[in-house]
Amino acid sequence: MCHRFEMLSGEEAGAVVDWLRAVRRALAEGRGAASVMPPVFGRPAAMPLEAIDCYPGRESPVIVAEGEGANGDGALDGKDVPRAWGGGSDFATVSLVWGIEVPWKRGPVFNARIESALSGSGMWHEAMERGRCIVPVRAFYETRSREGTPGAGAVGEGAAASVQGAADDPPELTRGAVADIEQGILGLEDAPAAGARPRGRRPQYRFAAAGGTALLLAGLRIGDRFALVTCEPDVVVGTVHHRMPLSLTAPEALAWLAAADARSLLNRAPIPLTATEEPAPVKTPKQPADPDQMSLF
Repeated sequence: MCHRFEMLSGEEAGAVVDWLRAVRRALAEGRGAASVMPPVFGRPAAMPLEAIDCYPGRESPVIVAEGEGANGDGALDGKDVPRAWGGGSDFATVSLVWGIEVPWKRGPVFNARIESALSGSGMWHEAMERGRCIVPVRAFYETRSREGTPGAGAVGEGAAASVQGAADDPPELTRGAVADIEQGILGLEDAPAAGARPRGRRPQYRFAAAGGTALLLAGLRIGDRFALVTCEPDVVVGTVHHRMPLSLTAPEALAWLAAADARSLLNRAPIPLTATEEPAPVKTPKQPADPDQMSLF
C-alpha cells in the first residue's frame, strides 16, 4: 500500500489544473491530448524532502471538479477520451488531509481499492458518486514486500496483463500493514504475520513518471479528507509491491473528475514509470552533552 508521496506546492498544482483545462480544450477541438505539453517538475535538488513528503495525516493540494457537469456527465470511449462531458464545470485546488478517520479502526484509512470502490458498496459508494479527486504528485513510494529487482525503464503497451500472475500471489503482511477494509479484516497493526521477516528497515523505492511530469493519482474525498485509490501493479511496481496508486493520463483524469464509468481503468495500459531505490536514512551519532567529561572514561 502507498503511505508516502512527494506532493506539489499549491502553485505547481495550479499549473496542473491549467494543463487539464488545456487538454480538455484540445480534446474538444479534436487535436488530442498529446498536443498539449504537460508541466514538468522533476525532483527538486535544493528542497529538503521534509518539505514535500506527504504521509497519512498531512495536508496536500488536491484537484476537484466544480459546477455543472462535475457529476455523472462523462464517459470513456474506446480511446480513453472523455465524451459528452459537461463543459460548464471547472477545476479547483483544495487542501485536504490524507487519510479518512473511521470509528471502527485505529488510524486513518488512506488507501481505497479500486475493486471495492467499483463494487458500489461500502464506505466508498458516495465518494465514487460525488467525491472523486485527483492528487497531483511528483512521485510515490512503495516499500519492498516481494523479492526481485524493479524495472527501471518505461512500461510498454500491454504490460498490465503481464503482471497478472504476480499480482495474484498472496500479499505478505508485515507489522503495520492494513488489510482490505472492505473485507472487514481489522486489528492487523499489532500482529506480525506468521513467517514474517525479522524486523528492520525494508528498501523503499521511488516511482516517478518517465520525463519528470506530474503523476495524476486518483483519489476519493470524504469531507476534508481523501484516500488514494489503488490497483493491481504494473511490471515496474509489481516486483516491489502487490498494489500501487492508480495513476491516470490527462484524459482519464478528466473522465475520473466527471464521475465517468471507471470500470475500463481495470484493464488499461499503465503510465510509464521509473523506479529508484531510496538510500537508508543516515543516523547521526548522538553527541555527549559534555565532550570533556567523556574523555575521563
